[in-house]
Amino acid sequence: TFLKGLEDTPPVSIRLNPFKLAENTHKVNPQLHPQPIPWCKEGYWLDTRPNFTFDPLLHAGVYYVQEASSMFLSHALQYYVKQPVIALDLCAAPGGKTTCARASLPAGSILFSNEPIGKRAQILAENVQKYGHQDVIVTSNYPREYQKSKLAFDVIIADVPCSGEGMFRKDAGAIDDWSVKKVEECARLQREIVRDIWPCLKPGGVLIYSTCTFNAHENEENVAWIAKELGADFIEIPTEKAWNITGSLVDEHPVYRFIPGQTRGEGLFMAVLRKHGEAEVMSEEKRLKEIKTINEKDLKRLHVLSHGPLPDTIKGKQAIPDQSKALSVAADLENYPHVSVDLQQAIAYLRTEAITLTPDAPRGIVLLVYRGFPLGFAKNLGNRANNLYPQAWKIKSSHIPNDNNIVIE
Repeated sequence: TFLKGLEDTPPVSIRLNPFKLAENTHKVNPQLHPQPIPWCKEGYWLDTRPNFTFDPLLHAGVYYVQEASSMFLSHALQYYVKQPVIALDLCAAPGGKTTCARASLPAGSILFSNEPIGKRAQILAENVQKYGHQDVIVTSNYPREYQKSKLAFDVIIADVPCSGEGMFRKDAGAIDDWSVKKVEECARLQREIVRDIWPCLKPGGVLIYSTCTFNAHENEENVAWIAKELGADFIEIPTEKAWNITGSLVDEHPVYRFIPGQTRGEGLFMAVLRKHGEAEVMSEEKRLKEIKTINEKDLKRLHVLSHGPLPDTIKGKQAIPDQSKALSVAADLENYPHVSVDLQQAIAYLRTEAITLTPDAPRGIVLLVYRGFPLGFAKNLGNRANNLYPQAWKIKSSHIPNDNNIVIE
């Protein structure tokens, strides 16, 4: 079953952004035959793969392209996290699990989203800014640096680097790159990462450990080691039989395997552990106060890339608003004239090309809007508009697609 599954075409799935899509105001294009993903209320399988790159609403953060198995994080968090928390997504790039977690955590929670590798951290920051939620702090630090920060977390998500067996059917290079030696190296690294971050997890706190690989060395054996050596208990996640999730391959611990051919998704392993010790009991009011007191002193010990909308850049006498402000659900955008653009103008803008707006468009800094969703800023000079979209984010392809890329109606 597994080998046959590896030969199948990977399923396509998206997850809607509930902070930008008010309930029942939009729906997934019926022509894509969307089917709800049962373990994530914002998730949908699609029967075909649109050319997502050329849908401006993807760039506006209205939805995120994420494989369905990874969305199981939503189910785990919503089952165990009922009060606002301080959470950390430790190995977060490119941002799928962070944005999934942000939608699943109770209101008032704060989420640290971390990626130690510089280039990957920049991609993470881009995707988090597009998602637009103000209570996500993007950092680029190693676990030991988090230790020094003295921050303490109620929940830590550790989607640790792995040998990538779950990528076999998507990427032939993943097969060429695989070896028994790599599995052994990854298993050691994973233990080191969890050991280094363990002091930052509060007593009674929850660790969600996951990989996108299949072997038991990086999965069952590692979580058993965490439980025994670091001190934790396995906790069970309720599931439905129809989801076809596989349990442990080597012991009786409650773990969750998504296996191609068996489950509709890519390879994923997940286990949830509760750290030994009594969790501090506090009212929601006290908990929210604790979250608000994460101050600049704590953050100064970390390399923070973004935390909500970034400040304006001053050029001469003019303040140029940062792109993150256009995409934030918390930013006040009423001071900027809104100018609607069509699909061709939107794609040109996302390619960082100069665009021409209608003659009645106001001069100066304007906010470009596509189908009601902010895309970014431009400086309208009249005969043309200077493009203020970040160069690092631009669509690099010069291809002009003819197919229908409407994902959200």
